[in-house]
Amino acid sequence: MYQKLLLLALAILIAVPSVNADRRKYVWTYQTTTMAPNATELEFYTTGVENATSSDKWEYRVEVEQGITPKFDISIYQIFTQTEGESFRWDAIQLRGRYRLGLAGEVLFDPVLYAEYRRKLDHGVGQNKFEAKILLDKNFDKLNIAVNPVYEYLWATDEFSYTEIGLDAGISYAPTFKIAIGLESTTRQYYYKDPSLENKYKTSFGPTLSFASGDNYYTMGVAWGLNDKANDAQFRLIMGIGL
Repeated sequence: MYQKLLLLALAILIAVPSVNADRRKYVWTYQTTTMAPNATELEFYTTGVENATSSDKWEYRVEVEQGITPKFDISIYQIFTQTEGESFRWDAIQLRGRYRLGLAGEVLFDPVLYAEYRRKLDHGVGQNKFEAKILLDKNFDKLNIAVNPVYEYLWATDEFSYTEIGLDAGISYAPTFKIAIGLESTTRQYYYKDPSLENKYKTSFGPTLSFASGDNYYTMGVAWGLNDKANDAQFRLIMGIGL
């Protein structure tokens, strides 16, 4: 399945005249870029998850991103999901804010504080999620390194809850402004409040490819699970359109 998706995504990236606001060189890891004041961007996410023992799952996000000040921006997401053989459905809403601790170059690694809240529309495990990250990155000429320590807390009205602690990281090389080629990893350690559930660890790794120029960008990545608790494979395509 993913070979066909990669060929389709690559064809889209080449065929569409990509014209860059909040340029994403990675699909799971954030750099420290924030939106300029009064700037608006529309982002579309397509994420697929494949496991040999279960049906393929898809998630689609529509994000409107708005710059408020030189150091602060916000986003509103509408999230839709579909499991193979089931109906397409509206799954959740999400709010996100980012705050820079200094303008670009003022503080080492340009740290940005990231916080989001997601609310699923149905009751059940993980109905509510709070997520916090510290976004760090550094450019060495054409090389970029980005690191995001992550904390997540998920809970529901039935008091079931669990915590995720992890790290997202990426490294990329941009031979020109329009193209960036990289590698990305994502890890999560799960801690369950219910003592009958076993805590678990997931880690995935794979390549990313990004095209951009002007106000639009197109980035895709694939990550393969490195341990038995991780998904066999996951794919993400992000399209950002400056408005």
